[in-house]
Amino acid sequence: MDGYFIKEDLIVPASEGVATIVEKGDYIEIIDVEGKQVGDLMAWVRDTKNEWFSPAHSVTQNWKIKLNIGDLLVTNLRREIFKIIYDDVGYHDIIVPCCDEQAYIRRYGLEGHRSCLENIREALLKIGEQQRHLSGELAWNMFMKNNIRDDGEVIYEEPIHPPGAKIILEVLMDCVVALSACPQDQTPTNGGNCSKMKINIWKKE
Repeated sequence: MDGYFIKEDLIVPASEGVATIVEKGDYIEIIDVEGKQVGDLMAWVRDTKNEWFSPAHSVTQNWKIKLNIGDLLVTNLRREIFKIIYDDVGYHDIIVPCCDEQAYIRRYGLEGHRSCLENIREALLKIGEQQRHLSGELAWNMFMKNNIRDDGEVIYEEPIHPPGAKIILEVLMDCVVALSACPQDQTPTNGGNCSKMKINIWKKE
Protein backbone atom coordinates (compact mmCIF):
# COMPACT_ATOMS: atom_id res chain seq x y z
CA MET A 1 0.00 0.00 0.00
CA ASP A 2 1.65 3.22 -1.16
CA GLY A 3 2.51 5.59 1.67
CA TYR A 4 2.00 2.95 4.37
CA PHE A 5 4.16 0.42 6.20
CA ILE A 6 3.26 -2.73 8.12
CA LYS A 7 3.47 -1.93 11.83
CA GLU A 8 2.22 -5.38 12.88
CA ASP A 9 2.29 -8.73 11.11
CA LEU A 10 0.21 -11.25 13.05
CA ILE A 11 -0.46 -14.93 12.44
CA VAL A 12 -3.75 -16.29 13.80
CA PRO A 13 -3.11 -20.02 14.35
CA ALA A 14 -5.76 -22.49 13.22
CA SER A 15 -8.68 -22.63 15.70
CA GLU A 16 -7.19 -19.85 17.85
CA GLY A 17 -7.50 -16.07 18.20
CA VAL A 18 -5.36 -12.93 18.20
CA ALA A 19 -6.07 -9.42 19.47
CA THR A 20 -4.29 -6.09 19.00
CA ILE A 21 -4.78 -2.33 19.24
CA VAL A 22 -5.23 -0.16 16.14
CA GLU A 23 -5.45 3.59 15.66
CA LYS A 24 -7.57 5.84 13.52
CA GLY A 25 -6.07 5.99 10.03
CA ASP A 26 -4.60 2.47 10.17
CA TYR A 27 -5.66 -0.25 7.75
CA ILE A 28 -6.46 -3.81 8.82
CA GLU A 29 -5.66 -6.39 6.16
CA ILE A 30 -7.14 -9.82 6.96
CA ILE A 31 -5.81 -12.66 4.82
CA ASP A 32 -6.97 -16.26 4.55
CA VAL A 33 -3.64 -18.01 4.07
CA GLU A 34 -4.85 -21.42 2.86
CA GLY A 35 -8.38 -20.63 1.60
CA LYS A 36 -11.94 -21.54 2.68
CA GLN A 37 -11.33 -20.32 6.24
CA VAL A 38 -13.74 -18.12 8.21
CA GLY A 39 -12.47 -15.39 10.53
CA ASP A 40 -14.69 -13.95 13.27
CA LEU A 41 -13.94 -10.27 13.93
CA MET A 42 -14.87 -8.26 17.03
CA ALA A 43 -13.80 -4.72 17.99
CA TRP A 44 -14.21 -2.29 20.88
CA VAL A 45 -13.67 1.47 21.01
CA ARG A 46 -10.40 1.99 22.86
CA ASP A 47 -11.13 4.60 25.51
CA THR A 48 -14.56 3.48 26.66
CA LYS A 49 -16.12 0.34 28.13
CA ASN A 50 -19.60 0.73 26.64
CA GLU A 51 -19.04 0.98 22.89
CA TRP A 52 -18.16 -1.75 20.40
CA PHE A 53 -18.52 -2.73 16.76
CA SER A 54 -22.10 -3.87 16.20
CA PRO A 55 -23.02 -6.12 13.25
CA ALA A 56 -26.74 -5.50 13.86
CA HIS A 57 -26.35 -1.72 13.81
CA SER A 58 -24.15 -2.04 10.71
CA VAL A 59 -27.01 -3.83 8.96
CA THR A 60 -29.32 -0.89 9.61
CA GLN A 61 -26.56 1.59 8.74
CA ASN A 62 -26.39 0.10 5.24
CA TRP A 63 -29.91 -1.41 5.02
CA LYS A 64 -28.51 -4.70 3.76
CA ILE A 65 -26.85 -7.88 5.00
CA LYS A 66 -24.38 -8.12 2.12
CA LEU A 67 -21.71 -5.46 2.62
CA ASN A 68 -19.56 -4.11 -0.20
CA ILE A 69 -16.49 -1.97 -0.78
CA GLY A 70 -17.23 1.55 0.45
CA ASP A 71 -19.75 0.47 3.09
CA LEU A 72 -19.34 1.69 6.65
CA LEU A 73 -19.41 -0.44 9.80
CA VAL A 74 -20.71 1.18 12.98
CA THR A 75 -20.78 0.73 16.75
CA ASN A 76 -23.71 0.09 19.08
CA LEU A 77 -23.86 3.89 19.43
CA ARG A 78 -24.07 4.17 15.62
CA ARG A 79 -20.66 5.81 15.21
CA GLU A 80 -18.51 4.80 12.25
CA ILE A 81 -15.66 2.47 13.23
CA PHE A 82 -14.52 0.81 9.95
CA LYS A 83 -14.85 1.29 6.20
CA ILE A 84 -14.44 -1.55 3.70
CA ILE A 85 -11.85 -0.46 1.14
CA TYR A 86 -10.94 -3.79 -0.51
CA ASP A 87 -12.60 -7.19 -0.67
CA ASP A 88 -11.85 -10.00 -3.11
CA VAL A 89 -14.14 -12.54 -1.41
CA GLY A 90 -17.52 -10.79 -1.62
CA TYR A 91 -19.45 -12.90 0.90
CA HIS A 92 -19.42 -12.47 4.67
CA ASP A 93 -22.06 -13.37 7.26
CA ILE A 94 -23.20 -10.52 9.49
CA ILE A 95 -26.27 -12.08 11.15
CA VAL A 96 -25.15 -15.35 12.79
CA PRO A 97 -23.54 -15.18 16.27
CA CYS A 98 -20.10 -16.75 16.46
CA CYS A 99 -19.71 -20.29 17.75
CA ASP A 100 -19.42 -20.80 21.51
CA GLU A 101 -18.99 -23.70 23.92
CA GLN A 102 -22.72 -24.27 24.34
CA ALA A 103 -23.27 -24.45 20.57
CA TYR A 104 -20.99 -27.48 20.31
CA ILE A 105 -22.57 -29.13 23.38
CA ARG A 106 -26.21 -28.55 22.37
CA ARG A 107 -25.90 -29.17 18.64
CA TYR A 108 -23.24 -31.86 18.44
CA GLY A 109 -22.79 -33.25 21.96
CA LEU A 110 -19.15 -32.15 22.03
CA GLU A 111 -17.68 -31.09 25.37
CA GLY A 112 -14.61 -28.84 25.46
CA HIS A 113 -14.57 -27.98 21.75
CA ARG A 114 -12.75 -24.77 20.89
CA SER A 115 -14.96 -21.86 19.84
CA CYS A 116 -14.63 -18.37 18.40
CA LEU A 117 -16.03 -16.81 21.56
CA GLU A 118 -13.41 -18.47 23.77
CA ASN A 119 -10.66 -17.80 21.20
CA ILE A 120 -11.43 -14.09 21.39
CA ARG A 121 -11.70 -14.17 25.18
CA GLU A 122 -8.23 -15.74 25.37
CA ALA A 123 -6.79 -13.27 22.85
CA LEU A 124 -8.08 -10.27 24.82
CA LEU A 125 -6.63 -11.69 28.03
CA LYS A 126 -3.18 -11.91 26.43
CA ILE A 127 -3.12 -8.17 25.73
CA GLY A 128 -4.69 -7.13 29.06
CA GLU A 129 -8.11 -6.29 27.64
CA GLN A 130 -10.13 -8.93 29.48
CA GLN A 131 -12.71 -6.43 30.79
CA ARG A 132 -14.28 -5.91 27.36
CA HIS A 133 -17.95 -6.75 26.83
CA LEU A 134 -18.00 -10.10 25.04
CA SER A 135 -20.97 -11.74 23.37
CA GLY A 136 -21.44 -13.91 20.28
CA GLU A 137 -23.58 -11.42 18.38
CA LEU A 138 -20.68 -8.94 18.32
CA ALA A 139 -18.88 -11.05 15.71
CA TRP A 140 -18.72 -10.39 11.99
CA ASN A 141 -18.13 -13.74 10.30
CA MET A 142 -15.70 -12.81 7.56
CA PHE A 143 -15.48 -15.15 4.54
CA MET A 144 -18.45 -17.20 5.81
CA LYS A 145 -20.65 -18.39 2.93
CA ASN A 146 -24.26 -18.69 4.03
CA ASN A 147 -27.30 -19.08 1.80
CA ILE A 148 -30.56 -17.57 3.03
CA ARG A 149 -33.38 -19.41 1.28
CA ASP A 150 -36.69 -17.93 0.23
CA ASP A 151 -38.36 -19.43 3.33
CA GLY A 152 -35.76 -17.74 5.58
CA GLU A 153 -33.74 -20.88 6.36
CA VAL A 154 -29.99 -20.25 6.74
CA ILE A 155 -27.78 -22.89 5.11
CA TYR A 156 -24.05 -23.08 5.88
CA GLU A 157 -22.19 -23.62 2.61
CA GLU A 158 -18.57 -24.46 1.89
CA PRO A 159 -16.58 -21.31 1.05
CA ILE A 160 -15.10 -21.09 -2.42
CA HIS A 161 -12.47 -18.37 -1.95
CA PRO A 162 -8.84 -19.35 -2.70
CA PRO A 163 -5.64 -19.11 -0.64
CA GLY A 164 -4.54 -15.50 -0.16
CA ALA A 165 -8.07 -14.06 -0.32
CA LYS A 166 -8.38 -10.91 1.76
CA ILE A 167 -10.38 -7.94 2.96
CA ILE A 168 -9.00 -4.54 4.03
CA LEU A 169 -10.70 -2.20 6.48
CA GLU A 170 -9.90 1.44 7.13
CA VAL A 171 -9.89 2.18 10.87
CA LEU A 172 -12.04 5.20 11.70
CA MET A 173 -11.46 5.34 15.47
CA ASP A 174 -8.91 3.97 17.93
CA CYS A 175 -10.00 0.49 18.94
CA VAL A 176 -9.13 -2.98 20.16
CA VAL A 177 -9.68 -5.67 17.52
CA ALA A 178 -9.74 -9.45 17.83
CA LEU A 179 -9.93 -12.16 15.18
CA SER A 180 -10.66 -15.85 15.64
CA ALA A 181 -9.70 -18.40 12.99
CA CYS A 182 -12.99 -20.27 13.31
CA PRO A 183 -12.67 -23.85 14.69
CA GLN A 184 -16.04 -25.06 13.29
CA ASP A 185 -15.45 -28.56 11.97
CA GLN A 186 -18.99 -29.94 12.19
CA THR A 187 -20.39 -28.07 9.15
CA PRO A 188 -18.95 -27.08 5.73
CA THR A 189 -18.17 -23.62 7.15
CA ASN A 190 -14.38 -23.97 6.85
CA GLY A 191 -14.27 -26.42 3.97
CA GLY A 192 -13.55 -29.34 6.29
CA ASN A 193 -10.10 -28.02 7.25
CA CYS A 194 -9.64 -25.36 9.91
CA SER A 195 -6.52 -23.35 9.06
CA LYS A 196 -4.53 -20.26 10.01
CA MET A 197 -5.13 -16.65 9.04
CA LYS A 198 -2.96 -13.55 8.88
CA ILE A 199 -3.46 -9.92 9.93
CA ASN A 200 -1.38 -7.01 8.66
CA ILE A 201 -1.81 -3.64 10.36
CA TRP A 202 -0.77 -0.84 7.99
CA LYS A 203 0.17 2.61 9.26
CA LYS A 204 0.78 5.83 7.35
CA GLU A 205 4.45 6.67 6.88
